[in-house]
Amino acid sequence: MNVLSQEFLSSCRRDGGRILRGENMSRIETFVDAAFAFSFTMLVISIDQIPRSPEELLVLSRDIPAFVFSAAIIGSIWRSHVTWSRTFGLQDGVTVLLSLSLVVLVLIFVYPIKLMIQASVLYLSDGAFGMPLFDGDGWTPSSVASLFVYFSLGLIVLSAVLISLYMNALRFKRELVLSDFEIYFCKYACVRWVVVVLTAIVSILTALYADDSRTSTAGFVYNALLVAIPASEWTYRRLMPAPVSVGV
Repeated sequence: MNVLSQEFLSSCRRDGGRILRGENMSRIETFVDAAFAFSFTMLVISIDQIPRSPEELLVLSRDIPAFVFSAAIIGSIWRSHVTWSRTFGLQDGVTVLLSLSLVVLVLIFVYPIKLMIQASVLYLSDGAFGMPLFDGDGWTPSSVASLFVYFSLGLIVLSAVLISLYMNALRFKRELVLSDFEIYFCKYACVRWVVVVLTAIVSILTALYADDSRTSTAGFVYNALLVAIPASEWTYRRLMPAPVSVGV
């Protein structure tokens, strides 16, 4: 990869101290966006039937909270890839491989994400929201624990792919003419996803070793992200203050 010219860098827009090198959508980014859009259709409230009465519509509408939360998780992953792609605009072989891996993982884990969120909404609302899931013999404490482990493993791998994208950008810091602020931005973004990985590991350990009456605790572990991510970002800023953002 050749070093980006000053003329090109000067023509790029800035956003929060970052030079947007990849605003012109590439084919790989188009493919990733299309895959994420398809994953959203897989989350749709009723994919196999159309409501035929107001009563059926109201029943299906109980699943709206699970759809919203599931879409928020997938949307946050998509947004992270968009931010990375717009900032660095890489199209090397590693980027293609990691982007395709992200697509495959999202399409594989879209239903486990929806299933776990549905179960959580049912549990938290005491059945007021969500679609019935617990009829039959499939929902034992061990199967619920397995679901948490499955979900957490997927989240760990997804986080690892996003971290790898940022590390790959650092590998081309000379060719991309990354500023000190942009190098800091890469490491700052990695910190967030490392926290997600650590939280997922705690959830796995909780699911595997908690007794049957405490299996649901493995899901509540993720509530810690509401505090852990801001706290880790604050700590990182304190230990490593952001360099002054200047134009290239």
